[in-house]
Amino acid sequence: MALVRVYCGLASADDSVRGAQTAQLTIAVVDDAGRLLGVHEIGDDPGGYAELGALLVERTSGFTDAAVAADSDDHLVTSLLIAAGRPLVVTDDDTTDDFAERFADDDSAEEMQAPPAARRAVGLARALQAGAIAAVTQAAPRELVSYKPVLAAHVALLGGRHAAAVALREVLRELYPAALRAYPDPSHPLALAVLDALPEPGRLTSGGAEPEQVAEQVAAELIRARAASDDEIIAAVTALHVAISESPRRGGVNKSLAPAAAETVRNAIAAVRSCDAACASLIGTISARSVRSTSATRRSQPAALQSVPATAGRRSRREPISAGSATTTPQPMNAPPVAPHPV
Repeated sequence: MALVRVYCGLASADDSVRGAQTAQLTIAVVDDAGRLLGVHEIGDDPGGYAELGALLVERTSGFTDAAVAADSDDHLVTSLLIAAGRPLVVTDDDTTDDFAERFADDDSAEEMQAPPAARRAVGLARALQAGAIAAVTQAAPRELVSYKPVLAAHVALLGGRHAAAVALREVLRELYPAALRAYPDPSHPLALAVLDALPEPGRLTSGGAEPEQVAEQVAAELIRARAASDDEIIAAVTALHVAISESPRRGGVNKSLAPAAAETVRNAIAAVRSCDAACASLIGTISARSVRSTSATRRSQPAALQSVPATAGRRSRREPISAGSATTTPQPMNAPPVAPHPV
């Protein structure tokens, strides 16, 4: 649980990118003293919203404890933040550029050389922290009102996922400390996959050539399962192997408790994965039924094809005219039949 309040800035590169559906957004997070905690890139889509929500939940003790400042209200991410009840404020371009200059850290060469979007995001975050602007909870956009239950459920799952990740870390601290030496974030999907395959260090501590063979076997299984790229999997398994070999052997879990410890670790991993699966299901629903995607599809269709009943096309179709009845005036199918003129 975070001990300080954090503030988030959300910015896009320029006007041309800001209006695109697939825009890349830059987020910056600062603490209550204005110190920069991180800069990340996300997409302007439900997946990017999920990444932002997970990041803010990790940094705060609750979803609504972090205020967000954005440089535009045209983003799908900002609309979803509003619908989810996140405090938000939107500034214009001139104000955003002013914040980028006024709140920049002149002593940080990395920050001064950052791309414009990153500097704008940092400026917005520090403007919130300094009180130059204030974020408030706004009414959900009309087209997203029906998504509020889904977004609320996603917020609850984000909190549950964070709690499950904390519980996993504490379980590993007591039962499997080498895992924390190998993985700074044991709740990362790749770390979860490796720990699920090696839930206790016994298989890699028997001595001789067998531990290396076990490590190679586990890496091969994860590669076949496509848990990550080959190099990433090999590096992750090797890191755990090295951490186990360098860990002190005293004070650990003895062989009689190893099966119970392994089962506990696997259950803690399953709790994190369960929350991840539920979050992915909700975000997938939002992606599939996104208002923006639906509007874009409808705009790309001719006006005659929008909101047309299924039978209208059949009623408006004309019958073919034979060569012998060229003088016959075609009649609509829904009109009463009329006798042709005498020849």
